[in-house]
Amino acid sequence: MISMDALAWTGLFIIVGVVLRAKVPFLKNNLVPASVIGGVLGFIVMNTGLIKDAAAGDFGSIAGILWSFSFANMGLTLAVAKQGGEKKRTLKERMADSQFSGICGMGFFWVVPYALTGLLGYGVLKLSGGFFGMDPVYGLQVPFAFAQGPGQSVTYGGMMEANGVVNAVQVGVTFAAAGFLVAFMVGVPWVKKGIEKGLAPYAGKMSGGMMSGIFEPDEQQYYGKETTHPGNVDTLAFHFSLVGIAWVCGNIICRLLGTLPGFAGEMLSGFLYLYAMLAAYVLRWIIGKSGCSKYLDRGTQIRISGFCIDMMVTSAFMAISLEIIGSWIVPILLVVLAGTLFTYITTRYFGERFGGKHGFERTVAIWGTLTGTNATGQALCRMVDPERKTSVLEEMGPINAVNVPACYVVMPMIIAFSAGEVSFGLLTAALVGTAAVFLAGMLVTRTWGKKTYDYRKGELYYTVDEKE
Repeated sequence: MISMDALAWTGLFIIVGVVLRAKVPFLKNNLVPASVIGGVLGFIVMNTGLIKDAAAGDFGSIAGILWSFSFANMGLTLAVAKQGGEKKRTLKERMADSQFSGICGMGFFWVVPYALTGLLGYGVLKLSGGFFGMDPVYGLQVPFAFAQGPGQSVTYGGMMEANGVVNAVQVGVTFAAAGFLVAFMVGVPWVKKGIEKGLAPYAGKMSGGMMSGIFEPDEQQYYGKETTHPGNVDTLAFHFSLVGIAWVCGNIICRLLGTLPGFAGEMLSGFLYLYAMLAAYVLRWIIGKSGCSKYLDRGTQIRISGFCIDMMVTSAFMAISLEIIGSWIVPILLVVLAGTLFTYITTRYFGERFGGKHGFERTVAIWGTLTGTNATGQALCRMVDPERKTSVLEEMGPINAVNVPACYVVMPMIIAFSAGEVSFGLLTAALVGTAAVFLAGMLVTRTWGKKTYDYRKGELYYTVDEKE
């Protein structure tokens, strides 16, 4: 359950982060999000023992629950965004469209670090963990933390703890929080350098609001509309309630699948975020068929998603307890460093070769997604495409349809290995094989080909459409 005390403390530190972002030049110039600033400060305060009415586990619960809730909300949001009756296109037409390069390129590539960074983390701890009493199995949590975020770190860490891996949730949340830091510490300078090199032709100039993180009156905009009468039900409450229906349905599916015998029940019952999102899609279909889509507001749904992500990021930092993982901090940092380097090198290489246009925009978007969450990737993408002149932000939803099959291999194999049910050889074969299959998918779809830009040289190898 969510602790209201923990939720309030999370909000307090977000406000502190907002103030510091607006006032401290270093934070302003580097565009550090308030949720990250507040999270780091909250982590420090939590570990000094000054907060007495909330424990680290309370903040971990917030991160886990809001992650699944954001996915349920995503199902409704995507449906509303598609209103307008766009003409259906054939597969040939979709393949010719530049969006195909982004959806398949980012979607297939996402699986490579997701499948392989766990083995890398295992190897690092195999070499260094023994000096600190840290089992190599903890290194297998890196893909959950970096590529999926704190919510899945809590969920899958809980499964590993059930298999006897003590404090797996704490380690997973720590990896996830480190991922958020890496996403922006590497991503923001990467973005700014790319803009300077001319690789982001639609970036424009950074506004004062973007730098300070707060819009002055002349920059402020409306983000939604009222679709229900406030004397009946508030519009925000109405939309939250719709997401709640999807959440309840997702929980029911989890409980039903949990009745399956053995490991199958344990594994399949852990995908609340996925089942809630699927239930949201079904709910959206019902709403559309009944002609009630006109009562949904995309702006409100986007704000719900933003709320979930900001609270999740800050609470993830505050969920880290040095009392528990303090003696392992050195090997954890070594694993984070190795995972960061591998993800950066592969993202640099493949990002230049996705094909189509908007290569740099896609590169920074998938970098943010692979080290934080989909929302982190969107945040970095908005820096290089603030007016949405490219198709990259629209591509970031569909990439989940491309990479989801890999989750049904990588996660079960890691959980099974932590339970001693499969050998390390079989685990390695499954994870490497998964990466190989998706790399082959890149070759087949021609999203692993010639460079479309060169970051080092600062050259674009396609013509910029001035009409975009």
